[in-house]
Amino acid sequence: MYYKKDWEKAKERLLAFWQGEIVDRCCIGILAPRKNSKAERFPHLTNGPWLGGLEKFSDNDIDEIKQWWLDPEQNYKRATHWFENTYFGGEAAPAAYVNWGASAGCAFFGCSPVFGKASVWYKKVIENWDEWEWQFNEEINLYWKQIFNITEYLKDKCDKRYFIGVPEIGNSADNLSLMRGMDDLALDLILNKDEVKAAVDIMSDNWILFHKKFHKLYSDINDNGSILAWLNLWAPGKHDQLANDFSSVISPKMFEEFFFPELRKMSDWLDYATFHLDGPSCIKNQLDSLLKLDGIDCIQFTPGAGSPPTYTEEYISKYKKIQESGKNLYLLVAPDEIEPIMNELKPERLFLNTYADSEDEANQIIKFVDKLSVK
Repeated sequence: MYYKKDWEKAKERLLAFWQGEIVDRCCIGILAPRKNSKAERFPHLTNGPWLGGLEKFSDNDIDEIKQWWLDPEQNYKRATHWFENTYFGGEAAPAAYVNWGASAGCAFFGCSPVFGKASVWYKKVIENWDEWEWQFNEEINLYWKQIFNITEYLKDKCDKRYFIGVPEIGNSADNLSLMRGMDDLALDLILNKDEVKAAVDIMSDNWILFHKKFHKLYSDINDNGSILAWLNLWAPGKHDQLANDFSSVISPKMFEEFFFPELRKMSDWLDYATFHLDGPSCIKNQLDSLLKLDGIDCIQFTPGAGSPPTYTEEYISKYKKIQESGKNLYLLVAPDEIEPIMNELKPERLFLNTYADSEDEANQIIKFVDKLSVK
């Protein structure tokens, strides 16, 4: 791979990671400025891809902002500019994808995206279940066609220089919390159970439909695998993210009743499933439920803004429980958190994602992880 010369060795470690083993150390992905890069320093990227260029627009430049998100050539140029100036250390792999936030699937069901300078948002559209009708037609849905066309363009320009990731379609709960509103959706779990369960069934069926089309489009250039692009995490076969941030406001019992059928359906289709666990409430309230699901292979934890950092005593027992359950653990960490975390955890079934100020610093961190992996 052009933007990652050591891909074959990284792939060997990743294959071992998915089998609960290690080659020589735990997996670590490090993003740093590429040596001799003249580009302005990219922001910390472990919370999502680079969104450079939007700052030049005023809030009133609505058409230009929208074009920034929708134009295939602009998407491609941003991606390659990032790749050309970024060092992908360890097991981090370069991947381009259409980034319309974590709930792009809302746009396929009648919720027009609002393209802004920092994100894409989706407004409430389901006011009354009695008047709502689920409709999706891939031949005429404008947003589906736009996302697919951009992805095709990224593939056509790829020439085996980078991987292609699936856009974040989003899970039914988080999509519904936007389309219906979080408060109303929470009440629906009591007052409109059948409507919610029907919605989950429809949205999860279409999630698989969308992913089948994307997997067919890109698998041959992804080394017969799939990559979770915002985490630079590759796996052989069909791999993607499952999530349910909405679960932080409901009980474990409701989480299991309403949303486990979707998680089972998605994970049954995937070869490898990584669950994005977001925030202290989710890891505290829902982890035990998630560990019951055999189809989840990896749990990725994000503390979230304003929460205690990744290396926090209250989380350590949760991390150990994940590893002891036979599932992999993926953590976003600051460089100074690596040693205390590795002192507590097994190097097997562990992937750390971090950053460095230079290629040399990134390589020093990798050598340090080599030593810490020897128990």
